[in-house]
Amino acid sequence: MGFIEGRTIQNRRAMTARDYIWLAVLGAVERAPLSVDDAIQAVAALTGPAWAPVSQLIFDAMDDMLADGLLNPVERSTRLAITGDGRRRLHDLIAQPLTAPLSTFGQVGIRLKLAFLDLVPPAVRRRQIDALLRSCDCELSTRTSTCPAWALNGALGRVWLDHQVDALEETAEVLRRLARAEGTALSED
Repeated sequence: MGFIEGRTIQNRRAMTARDYIWLAVLGAVERAPLSVDDAIQAVAALTGPAWAPVSQLIFDAMDDMLADGLLNPVERSTRLAITGDGRRRLHDLIAQPLTAPLSTFGQVGIRLKLAFLDLVPPAVRRRQIDALLRSCDCELSTRTSTCPAWALNGALGRVWLDHQVDALEETAEVLRRLARAEGTALSED
């Protein structure tokens, strides 16, 4: 649960592919008004090579956002700007949990959340970072040499498992640094 602009956020539903598209579009348009084509390119750039929705899905999502009043056309322009309702929806999406943050699809969600985490209040940022860190720590605890997969792998497989653990530890350390920075920011506010 969180609070944004005096509203309680209690969304326990995990993010879906549709939510990723909405987060990418609303976040990009929050940074600066964009044309539909620029927004489609922004989604591709933000989601990275691991997952890229087809342009039609992004276009359809933007149509829905316009119909829902989350985006508005900028006068005498082909660009779209975010509305107050769009900003609130963006904050809700950032606060929404990820299903499996360490899966390939989950990594896209982390990438998107971190891209726009600066747009929400510090307390929300800290909660999101802490949730991601807990996921990393939980995953690390299951990937040690005592996990069942360890005994089933030969020498090369164990090298790969070690590599995965090293990558998780590096991710956790980056998140710890972000959490410390947010802790400092919270104490200064």
